[in-house]
Amino acid sequence: MATLPCEDCATGHLHNGHPRGRVETLHGLPTYITEPSSGAPPKGLVVMIPDAFGWETPNSRLLCDTYAERAGVLVYLPEFQDGHHLPMSLMKDIGTMTSGGNSMLKKIPSTLRVVYNMAPYLYLTRPSVTTPGIQSFFTSLRSSSSSVSNLPIFAVGFCWGGLYAITLTHSTSITPEGKPLVDAAFAAHPSNLTLPGDIEKVERPLSVCQGTQDFVLDMKGVKQIQQVLERKNQAGGGDGTAKGRHEIQVVEGAKHGFAVRGNPENEMEMAQAQRAEDQAVAWFERWIAENGEGEGAKAS
Repeated sequence: MATLPCEDCATGHLHNGHPRGRVETLHGLPTYITEPSSGAPPKGLVVMIPDAFGWETPNSRLLCDTYAERAGVLVYLPEFQDGHHLPMSLMKDIGTMTSGGNSMLKKIPSTLRVVYNMAPYLYLTRPSVTTPGIQSFFTSLRSSSSSVSNLPIFAVGFCWGGLYAITLTHSTSITPEGKPLVDAAFAAHPSNLTLPGDIEKVERPLSVCQGTQDFVLDMKGVKQIQQVLERKNQAGGGDGTAKGRHEIQVVEGAKHGFAVRGNPENEMEMAQAQRAEDQAVAWFERWIAENGEGEGAKAS
């Protein structure tokens, strides 16, 4: 089981920008919704499962806008954590707490805030609590009578959300009628994985983006994922359709959170985030083509 150290989970930078989407309640959850600005019918539906900082961060919402523009998709970012996400101010507290240039006296308030917020967060967002709500949302999407249910559906998860994007590719993630909840999934620097079990159960197409300097999922874990996915790609399914359906790309020097919380003033970190963005968009485009473009849909 990969652990989730506080420092890795909560470090990072807020991004500047103005998300252009809207918030509505969908299938019982407040949801950020964004679409291609061209007004063209979406080719697919992406559902983002965010990191520990939740659905309201500008980082996640701006990335949703980017996905909508680049891939021509409808994007949902629901409130899957029931309000129990980490406060965005904790990014600064972690920086203060771990900086070697700060005195112990200056670190004490930040350390207390980290402990105060981290303990309840880990308890209230554990998989046994949050999995039913995530599965229910995707089940409602796939079972909906609207045209949205006919679009290719993708799960995208970061850090905390990466685990759920992966488990949504399992054979058990289906509607009561037996339809898969997602057509494909993308996960960047996932946390709380049980290896190799969570990867052994993967059936729907999965793309993983992972850094080499991630202490949540180290290179030993990365090698396990590589081995399992390569075996699946070589074996294929009974009809051969599973061959080449999975991938993991490793970004040299990237740390935990690099895909969504990189420093905008650091050229290397922005390049690493761009790698993850490009990988996700290419994955959407591949499986939109494989599944056939949807005929267009409105949020419902």
